[in-house]
Amino acid sequence: MVSSVSMTAFTLKLIAIITMIIDHLGLFFFPTIPELRLVGRISFPLFAWLIANGAYHTHNIRLYFLRLIICAAVSQVPFILANKHLDPDIWLLNAVFTLSIGLAAIMLIQQTKNKLLWIVVTSCAALLAQVLQMDYGALGVLIVVFSYVFFTKPILLIISQFVLFFGDFLFNAIVNHFVSIEVLGIFSFVFVLLYNGKPGIRARYLFYLFYPLQYVIIYCLQLVL
Repeated sequence: MVSSVSMTAFTLKLIAIITMIIDHLGLFFFPTIPELRLVGRISFPLFAWLIANGAYHTHNIRLYFLRLIICAAVSQVPFILANKHLDPDIWLLNAVFTLSIGLAAIMLIQQTKNKLLWIVVTSCAALLAQVLQMDYGALGVLIVVFSYVFFTKPILLIISQFVLFFGDFLFNAIVNHFVSIEVLGIFSFVFVLLYNGKPGIRARYLFYLFYPLQYVIIYCLQLVL
């Protein structure tokens, strides 16, 4: 995945964080500016791919999973407090839980070469995310796992993600009768194709600190605005 214009993993992480901030500005403070939410669709798929990238390169995937699940747990209270200003009845597990379940599926996939078991593991993980009402649900888990399975095959990566996003779009349009903007997440893989295979600046804990902190800040702003 090398291009004349290339990006390190750190650059992709910054893009994911910046687009997440833009998305949350639109969600929590500027709901009349839909363009903010549209730009924000780039964020989660980038984080999902970064999880796959981490799983592909880490020397200790169990420790990686532990850090991720701790981040998810720490983030849940401020996540719910911030979102209850939008919907007092909301119950949703934050997106880091979704990323964690995706990583757990990858850990199990790494234990076998049996492709049928890969399908079973992935399906169970996707169903679990849906049943437990995790942000991005089954789609989020599938984005993570497919990013890992096709990590070294860019053409198959794009095709698989295209199928996922447009499959989700058609499902929601036909079954749930609404137009999902999550389909725009496919454009995040334009950035992924620019990945140069290098980690870039080492900032392992940037996301783990920023993710819960942003919801604390959002909640505090909600109290005073």
